[in-house]
Amino acid sequence: MIKGGENFKIRSNQNIKGISVPFILLVATCLITGIFTGWFRLGFDLPVESVFLHHGAIMTGSFLGTVILLERIVAMKKKWLFAFPLINGSSVIFYFLNLKEIAFSCLIIGAFGLVFVFFLINLKHGDLPHRIMWIGATAWLIGNIHLFLFASYAHSILWWMAFLLLTIVGERLELSRFLPVSDAKKYALVGFLIIFLLSGVLPFHLGGQYLTGASMVLISGWLVLYDMVRKSMKMPGVHRFSAITLLCGYVWLAIARLLYILNVTGEVTYDALIHSFFLGFIFSMIFAHAPIILPGVLGLNPRPYHPSLYLWVALFQVSLVVRVSGGLFSINGWKQWGGLVNGIVILLFLINLVGLVGMIRTSVKKQKSL
Repeated sequence: MIKGGENFKIRSNQNIKGISVPFILLVATCLITGIFTGWFRLGFDLPVESVFLHHGAIMTGSFLGTVILLERIVAMKKKWLFAFPLINGSSVIFYFLNLKEIAFSCLIIGAFGLVFVFFLINLKHGDLPHRIMWIGATAWLIGNIHLFLFASYAHSILWWMAFLLLTIVGERLELSRFLPVSDAKKYALVGFLIIFLLSGVLPFHLGGQYLTGASMVLISGWLVLYDMVRKSMKMPGVHRFSAITLLCGYVWLAIARLLYILNVTGEVTYDALIHSFFLGFIFSMIFAHAPIILPGVLGLNPRPYHPSLYLWVALFQVSLVVRVSGGLFSINGWKQWGGLVNGIVILLFLINLVGLVGMIRTSVKKQKSL
């Protein structure tokens, strides 16, 4: 019986690998398109003039949405669910074909798929982390429906922020479930998340930005105090790397809060406001979780890590400080070149990580052949 179970596990992993490769290529296409459109918006001449207006939807929906869908679906072993990330990621193709309504529809289907996936997960594991992520998926769906109806990113941006914020908070709670955090503290976090969701409904000029900013700082403070990041700092290797990178993300979340509150005067540029969250917070989280998530999506066991990963994290943080400062102080060169380095570092980090996975697999194969 054990032998049969092992064979089933091997077959499942092989199926996951076979299915994941084209999806990884699709995700890579979405990421590269998102980075190129971002560079185009900064003033660099690239062949993405027809799609650069959809930079936010491509990065948040086509890229990150597909990654989150794959991360959750791979573990469920239901092949038909892979239709959702396929449709969602294919939205980038329709942007290039100038069929934005179809692209928006693809994102709606993808978001509905994620809501359904978390429905299935909550049927088996109806705990707080998965409920939070379920609400986050619903926020993504609402944001995408807003985009389809109004064709205005201003209607969708806070819903997308809620999607990513609730997904990350839910994942951090899921990873920290064995820590002695009281129910009262967890309910306090839920309250902070509710405040953030309310800020997406309340008009900006009626105090919405204050709720957004206040909730962000409360959430970042809670995560610093009660996340497992402080324990991980004391552990070597990938655990310390993830902890340091997570702390960078929490700092950027707090910075985003300050910018939202200061923006009541309208003096904070859109680039600094948005990218302190979507780059500073979100991509710091991606860097921190990538050594764990990437092997899982690929159906591999090893967790790739090498001290060289710190180089990309450091360059990313410094270049983002330059970019945001350029936006705040109207120094266009800083914003341009900081943004250029941001994108290059993201790609080099992922290339480094994939290379480490390949080295580990080669090493394991050699050991087995001896």
